[in-house]
Amino acid sequence: MFASMGRAALLIFDPALAGIAVKALFLTILLFAAGLGLGEYALSLLPALGSPVVNRLLELLTPLLFLFAGVVLGPPVAALFASLFLDQIAARIEARDYPAMVARPSSFAASMRAGLKLTALVIGVDLVLLPVDLGLPGLGELLSLAANGWLLGREFFELAALRHLGLPETETLRRRNNGAIWAGGTLIALASMVPLLNLAAPLFGTAMMVHLFHRVAARTKA
Repeated sequence: MFASMGRAALLIFDPALAGIAVKALFLTILLFAAGLGLGEYALSLLPALGSPVVNRLLELLTPLLFLFAGVVLGPPVAALFASLFLDQIAARIEARDYPAMVARPSSFAASMRAGLKLTALVIGVDLVLLPVDLGLPGLGELLSLAANGWLLGREFFELAALRHLGLPETETLRRRNNGAIWAGGTLIALASMVPLLNLAAPLFGTAMMVHLFHRVAARTKA
């Protein structure tokens, strides 16, 4: 996993991937900015809550609340953007590092369905664990990180593997390497929860899982 992580980190220095990286970062920033703007607008529509001071306080707290929401929503955003950009990033990486491998790119509709399904699952798990997060600070965050790591690792790896394998072979390979995949997914989830770093988490996670797939697939064939 660490070798795959190191190679994924080189993604930011690859000119061939610069266009995709810039587009992905721009859309991620746009999404968070739109959320902040909508939050501010919604608060401006609120009637006076007992005192205008209360409304003003809510307006001042909105950026902080949005920052917290960004931490919570980081993993779902990473999941959604993986579905949008994984195929493009994987194609560039494989053309450079694995030219002998013949891929079968997935359709945009199939990738989008997978991304939306994963996003819904991550949000659902986070909502289920929210009482634990509030009642047991620290432990709740660790449980959320572990759960999100398992979901993100599974889906990122499968999206990369399904470019080359059928679903049964992909699931078998994933089960055999579940520990490394879970660890990689946890790293993606952790990066997705850190402000600013969460902007690059989908790109980094995609590249890491592409390299991880090729490493475990080659080891299985050997």
